[in-house]
Amino acid sequence: MRFSAVAGVLVVLGLGCGPVEVRLDETKGIPAVKGSTEVNMPALTCGMPITSGDYTITTRVVTGGCELSFHQDVQVLKASDYQSIPDLQGASRLVQRVELQINKLAFADAATGQTIDASTRITSATLSVNGQQVADKSILSALPKTVTLAGDALTTVKAAVDARQPASVHADCVVVVPDSPKPPDRLKIDYDAQPAIILGPGKVI
Repeated sequence: MRFSAVAGVLVVLGLGCGPVEVRLDETKGIPAVKGSTEVNMPALTCGMPITSGDYTITTRVVTGGCELSFHQDVQVLKASDYQSIPDLQGASRLVQRVELQINKLAFADAATGQTIDASTRITSATLSVNGQQVADKSILSALPKTVTLAGDALTTVKAAVDARQPASVHADCVVVVPDSPKPPDRLKIDYDAQPAIILGPGKVI
């Protein structure tokens, strides 16, 4: 009788712990959302597109400077991952949230390798994932920083993972350089964000 009572208490305590979550991150093979590009500023005619490595940089004239923007699609889960990653094999484990650890949003003079003082040499800078802004110039001194995707930014990933389909995210980096002081001859832009997909028990309704 006493053993049964103790067992019952343990069961109740176990149930009170709540659902167990599983975290998929770089340790499980989830790649970083990262990019690096260089812009040859002397050859820049603001308003014209530029090809730099794997990127096509869109430019447009804005008040007091030039806006540079480039984009990248990153596949965070392949079809084969649903067989090779054990935590993805449970059909009842659905996406609870997606976190991004922002590790880098940096600017440098590509000719010298020196870091650029964003407070004076960059008017504004933003990094967005699936349309949600996750970093800007104001947080450069506070990295790394973790943000959680929400709304439409989360829905795209959640729908793919819950259906056990390949999942990708779309990253946008937008930078405005001022006319004065003169930007470096070669501007290097780097960003790096590590996603983590958190799964938990549930069912597709």
